[in-house]
Amino acid sequence: MRLRHARRRRPVNFLASIMTLMNLYMGIVSIFASIGLELEKAAYFILFGIIFDMLDGFVARLTKSNSEFGKELDSLCDVVTFGLAPAILVFVSYLPATTNFLMSPQTESLVGKTGSYIAIFFAVCAALRLARYNTFQAGRQDFFTGLPSPAAGGTVASFVLLLQYFETSLEASEKGILAYYALGPLAALLAYLMVSTVRYPRNRLKSFTVSPRHAFRALGIFAVVLIVLHYALTKHWSIVLFPLGMTYVLFGIVDTLYHRLLRRGQEKPEAESESKPLQRPEPPGGAVSKTGDFL
Repeated sequence: MRLRHARRRRPVNFLASIMTLMNLYMGIVSIFASIGLELEKAAYFILFGIIFDMLDGFVARLTKSNSEFGKELDSLCDVVTFGLAPAILVFVSYLPATTNFLMSPQTESLVGKTGSYIAIFFAVCAALRLARYNTFQAGRQDFFTGLPSPAAGGTVASFVLLLQYFETSLEASEKGILAYYALGPLAALLAYLMVSTVRYPRNRLKSFTVSPRHAFRALGIFAVVLIVLHYALTKHWSIVLFPLGMTYVLFGIVDTLYHRLLRRGQEKPEAESESKPLQRPEPPGGAVSKTGDFL
């Protein structure tokens, strides 16, 4: 009985919960913006949700007050902000601007149905990824198994912003529709990565401590990257956000493939050494025949 009361009266981090609820709020207003066909606003609200999702974890670690309530609340809010909101954003992006949600035959067209299928797939994969994390992986500190849902939702949102930025020039060259068709396959790929076994880094800050020779070379490369980022930021945020998101997505794929190939390379010599038959050592002076004479 005392144990039950202790669990029920375990304190709740009020400030971290506020950050989590703000994450949920961003997801809700993103859905509202998508329904209102304000795709750029909807994408920005998802990105703002990532900020609040990072803040609630930071506050919880800072105050050392992780709780089951906070973990469950965070997962429920992530399903809305990084699962349902991006899914609706994808669905609406596949509909024409003249769509009337009250009665529109466009939602029953092939393109509209395709958007709905991808949206459902994305939302379901986000829910499965969060449930798997809470059940099997919450205690791991070295890596995530599967693409984190904030990264998946943020990448979808940043790609929509990129399409919105280039919309005028794309339509002028009659490539706008083809560009929006790329949104569906991208969302499907991100959804699959959420439930895959691809590993993504977590808490790898120690790996950024390197020798001075390598550090100066890396900092010189970063200076060039900084110039490119500055030029992109003078144009529009979307030019920077989507490449950053895809860099993280592709890093997990390349890193996982590299470690799997490295593991196979290490296992192959061991298997060959085990299967190789044992040979009797030859005596000095040459081989010995069955009669005892040297050959």
